[in-house]
Amino acid sequence: MNYFVDHQKKRIHKKQYAGDRCGFVGTPTDKREFIDCEEYVEQLEKQEAYEKCPFCQSLQLSVEQQSKVQS
Repeated sequence: MNYFVDHQKKRIHKKQYAGDRCGFVGTPTDKREFIDCEEYVEQLEKQEAYEKCPFCQSLQLSVEQQSKVQS
């Protein structure tokens, strides 16, 4: 799995589903990281209090979020 890590907001995005709704557009490029290491992601979550972005964890989730916003 490929991930995009926003070190400014401490959020982990799934690269293939990340988009504008995730809110990383204003994050400077030196605070962004692209990785594919699951162990590193787990370490960030457990030791550094990073969280997975609720908007891009799967295509299905992003469709559900859009439906809620439109309602």
